[in-house]
Order: sequence, then C-alpha cells, then structure tokens
Amino acid sequence: MVVVDRTDQLLPGFLPEVQDDLRRQLDKLGVELHLGTGLTAPPTIDAGRAGHVAVTTDHGDEIVADIWFRAFGVRTTTDYLADGTLTPLTEQATVPVTERLNVQGYDHVYAIGDIAALPDPKMASYAMTHAEVVVQNITAQLAGDQPGTVWSPTAERRILLPLGTYGGAGQLPTPDGAAPATAQMVYERKGADLFTAKFASRFNNPRRPINDRD
Repeated sequence: MVVVDRTDQLLPGFLPEVQDDLRRQLDKLGVELHLGTGLTAPPTIDAGRAGHVAVTTDHGDEIVADIWFRAFGVRTTTDYLADGTLTPLTEQATVPVTERLNVQGYDHVYAIGDIAALPDPKMASYAMTHAEVVVQNITAQLAGDQPGTVWSPTAERRILLPLGTYGGAGQLPTPDGAAPATAQMVYERKGADLFTAKFASRFNNPRRPINDRD
C-alpha cells in the first residue's frame, strides 16, 4: 500500500507521539509513505476501480498499483438546501446555526454535523457531541421549557484511527489535556465494529450477521 499526501506529516495538529505511533504502525504494515508531495497528474482510471494505475509524484517517484482511492477534495453535501428556501448557506455551503444549534431564524429546526457552520472538524465524534446538545434542547421544548443547552468548541482535538481490527492510533481529551489513545483503546471504542453495535443498541435493533443479505 502507498499513501501520497501533500502535507509533510501524518495527522498534522495532533500530538507528536500520536503521529509517531501511527507512523510506526504503518511502517510495520509495510505502508509506503510519500509525504510533502503530490501527483503530477491524476490517475487515468476512476477511483475505486480495479485496473492498472501508474502515476508520478512531484518528486519524480513512479508508483504503480492495481487500484487507487481518492481521499481529497472533501465538500459539504448541501445541494438539497442550495435554493435558500430554508436559509441562505454560508460561502462554505454550510448551514448557519445559533449557539443552541438552531438553524438561524428557526426555533424548532436544528443542524448538526458536517452541514453545521461550526469550526469543529468534520468528524463523527463531533457530530455526536452536537446531537447531545440538540437532544437536550428538544427535550426541554417538549416539556414546555426554554431550551438552554449551548454548543461550545472543544479545546482538544480527538481522533480514533483504526488500522485493521486490532491496530490503530488516536488522541482523546482528558481533564489534563489531550492524551494519546493506545491501539487497545482504539480497538475497544471503534476498531472492533466501527460503532455499529453502539448505534444498533440505540435504535433497539439487534446486530445482524454480516452475511445476512435478505
């Protein structure tokens, strides 16, 4: 496996020990890293399709592979709101929200996760934090009270990055600041099932076998 990235380090902005741990595990897995460089031209075959892939990096390295995956060019998918009927979107195509995560101009409409115009990273764990704020505010409204729970930015960045089922690196907030997460912690919290068991239990649905296709 080969990873090409224009940034010159893994997980920029995270603790150095987290970056080092990730690199150590990738090296052990035989992953070849080309950091601080890009491709002179994109592959001629579509991403995610098996076929002959041959590219050259800005540093002149030639890479040949059987398939490639695009991990750049992320954009917020809010096309269904682009007409402004609900609210005008920001320049970043996100939905403007209040500190209680109401869509601006509405008392009973909320936005969370990637589409919300918040400085939080576009990651699932932050969306779950947003959801907790909204749940508390909706619960208050249903009880006839004024919603009073507000969103506040998280000081410490967090991530759980599985490498296969049992490996991985991560960073989690603690009372004393950010701290590295061990591979065991990554496995227990995410790597074992990518949160599927957690959400299945929340919706009162038993986990279905992977091979159950009916």
